[in-house]
Amino acid sequence: MLSHDAVLTGWLASAVCAFATLFVYNAPYGKFFSNSWGMKVNGSLGWLAQEIPSPIALWLGITRGSHVFREFASSKATSDMHYVHILALLWSAHYANRAVVYPLTRALGDTAFVTVASAVAFNVVNGLLVGAEMAHTTHMPSPARIAVGTSVMLAGVIINVTSEAQLRRRRASKAIPTKERRGKYVMPKGGLFNYFAMPHYLGEFIEWCGFAMLANTKAAWAFAFWTAANLYPRALANKRWYVKSFPNYPRTISCMFPGLP
Repeated sequence: MLSHDAVLTGWLASAVCAFATLFVYNAPYGKFFSNSWGMKVNGSLGWLAQEIPSPIALWLGITRGSHVFREFASSKATSDMHYVHILALLWSAHYANRAVVYPLTRALGDTAFVTVASAVAFNVVNGLLVGAEMAHTTHMPSPARIAVGTSVMLAGVIINVTSEAQLRRRRASKAIPTKERRGKYVMPKGGLFNYFAMPHYLGEFIEWCGFAMLANTKAAWAFAFWTAANLYPRALANKRWYVKSFPNYPRTISCMFPGLP
């Protein structure tokens, strides 16, 4: 059996490595896709395949985590399983949107098989870690913590969903000037895009911070850390692409976090 603490430590170390690597290599999908990364996959199918394992792994972690991690092998699951199931439903709702709604409502460019495979591995490990720890250590927090965590998570969801919808509508608009288009991509503008290059990334990070407040486990906070480590370098790469592609794109805009480039 595996040690949950040891896997989690390695998981955090891998987040640091991914953070450093993504400043050098752009994740090969969408505008950054390149045939040099090997076999390509249809963007929509690849997105579904890489996102759908996350809720499955979370529920397996909740129900079977004691068979995977030795710290939980001899302990009973938390008595607050109704609360854990509510958290699992919130997690599943997020990934229902990410895995199904997202690829069905936009045209996604090709992605590399290596991107899909690495995302599947990430979601399986992450889901098992979070689910197993929640099932054995998460208890109903105070009403104040629930109120704050829920508010933070909801704010993140709203920022993420509305920003993505705004970008989708702008791409579909026939009134965008030619100088603000490059192929199927457009220069983001309006709303939070006037302040951040990738506000939907910021929203996702805020969402998982709220979830971590509600779950109050090491693995949930590690996921929030992973989200920042994964998304910030990608947001910076997207900002640089916008600056290079659109001469009138504001160069002083933050890519994801207030006060950071």
